[in-house]
Amino acid sequence: MRLKILGIAGAALLASLALSSSALARAGDRTVEQTYPVATALCVGAHAGTLPPKLAPQSAAVIRACDTLINAFAPLQSTVDAAEATFLTTVSQQQDLVAAACKRPVSDHAACVAARETKHTTITNAANTRLSAATTYRQSIEANRTTFWSTIQSLRGATSSS
Repeated sequence: MRLKILGIAGAALLASLALSSSALARAGDRTVEQTYPVATALCVGAHAGTLPPKLAPQSAAVIRACDTLINAFAPLQSTVDAAEATFLTTVSQQQDLVAAACKRPVSDHAACVAARETKHTTITNAANTRLSAATTYRQSIEANRTTFWSTIQSLRGATSSS
């Protein structure tokens, strides 16, 4: 019985760790260093002149690839942050409108019902816009990551065939 309880407790602990920060992270919450940890470490090495031997002769090209990756990050983050801010503002405004239209005692039931319906539709549209922005953000992050590493791989190949 005691082993069973310990097993359940261990499973619960693992589940809580797995769901903690990464599962709850909102698109745009991470820095460029957290989003691309290995790539930014390579970029720091490129700027410091401490690239691996296969990439050292191509340092200028590595720095260009790094600049492209890093410079593309801020606009993506700004776009997804703006979508989140718009969503939160929309929710707040719609809640205020419903609260005003449905103040107790409700004198105009039709206006209250209309305000609730408008709230539902408006928040649904804002949520869809936020979801679309987050999806575009994640897809762009992955596309940029893939492009960066493809470039680095081709630079490694260019050095070894020279």
